[in-house]
Amino acid sequence: MRQYLELLKGILREGDVVFEPRTKEYTIGLAGWQSIYNLEDGFPLVTTKKVNPRLPFEELLWKLRGERSINSLFERNVHIWDENAFQHCLKERGLEKNILKHSKEWERRFVDYKTRLIDDHDAEALGDLGPVYGYQWRHGFKRNGQEIDQLKNVIDNIKKSPYSRYHLMSAWNPSDLPDSALGPCPLLHHFHVFRDKLDLHVYQRSCDSYLGVPFNIAQDSLLNHLVAKETGLKPRKFIHTYGNVHIYLGVPPRANFWTDSENVNEFKKRFSEVKDELEYLGLRDWYLQNSPDEEEHNKSKDHVPYVLEQLSKKPKSLPNIELKDINFWDAIKMNVRDIVEVKDYNPHEWDAKARMAV
Repeated sequence: MRQYLELLKGILREGDVVFEPRTKEYTIGLAGWQSIYNLEDGFPLVTTKKVNPRLPFEELLWKLRGERSINSLFERNVHIWDENAFQHCLKERGLEKNILKHSKEWERRFVDYKTRLIDDHDAEALGDLGPVYGYQWRHGFKRNGQEIDQLKNVIDNIKKSPYSRYHLMSAWNPSDLPDSALGPCPLLHHFHVFRDKLDLHVYQRSCDSYLGVPFNIAQDSLLNHLVAKETGLKPRKFIHTYGNVHIYLGVPPRANFWTDSENVNEFKKRFSEVKDELEYLGLRDWYLQNSPDEEEHNKSKDHVPYVLEQLSKKPKSLPNIELKDINFWDAIKMNVRDIVEVKDYNPHEWDAKARMAV
């Protein structure tokens, strides 16, 4: 997984600091990057921190079912989308200007919201995200009034005409963006067949590089495996092309460190002087000593300490996955534990749990 670590290094070395208006957080980022993973060498699950594969895998099956509510994820104890669903709920009820992101009131209301998801008879409406991701793959586009099932078309067409260059799925539907909790991040999936091999090339417009990207890598690599199995091919490459790659810096007072150009320059200077992985821990300690503390209700929104901790670890051998002999269309309705097994995953384990931006 050195490709992924090089991405993190590139952002901290070359990136610029900006305030992102949707999340209302500061980020350091840059435009344009590409990583290529050879799936024949092992399954690209990050080893410099532990990623529970069940979470990105369940999210993938949720997308493949074409769902737009978080309810089935919530029931399977997958909470990736909870905060986005809450923010979408506030927007739909005209409350987003009264209950502000990063406030104590937002945190309090979010706790109440999760309780309602469990208890409320209107939980399906509460958990709605709008026409996001998999909904677009299965239902979002229409022709002559009929829904286009892009996923089914891709699989059918790979079987019928494998060497076509039309094996694409798009989640980017401009007419539906205003009604969605957020625009799709991985928005274009393009499958390619060469001989008996299947490659998947994904364009991702927005890349939360510490929390989101490891999930994206695992998820779309699994997608390549699943489609390859269904079409009688062998998964070969996952090509990941990034648009805006960034690391979250959180909110003030912590983010005030990054609004001072002298601080940014000093951080980058020290970063460029690192010669050994363990020296990233010294840089992390310097950064924490010289930046303001995060407020309690905004803890762990700054991802830089986590990134530096991760860069101090040496990558380990990649695991492998084994798919059960289950039809694709049946498999996506099942729990992920019943369709795929991860073998020989032995990551570095440490407290890597940062907070996702909403």
